[in-house]
Amino acid sequence: MIAVTGATGQLGRIVIDALLKKVPAAEIVAAVRTPAKAADLAALGVIVRQADYGQPETLEAAFAGV
Repeated sequence: MIAVTGATGQLGRIVIDALLKKVPAAEIVAAVRTPAKAADLAALGVIVRQADYGQPETLEAAFAGV
């Protein structure tokens, strides 16, 4: 499983698009501050998890298994 931090940002989206050409969407974790902003990624089958560096309690679950 591959995690991409900042997945809703400009670079993050480019990385996700490139990964989708190489691996199944279910193997990609989009780690984002605001999951609602990644609804389009979730619709593609990408796993969306909240990962906010300002809220360290979100990080363990966000990066589990990656």
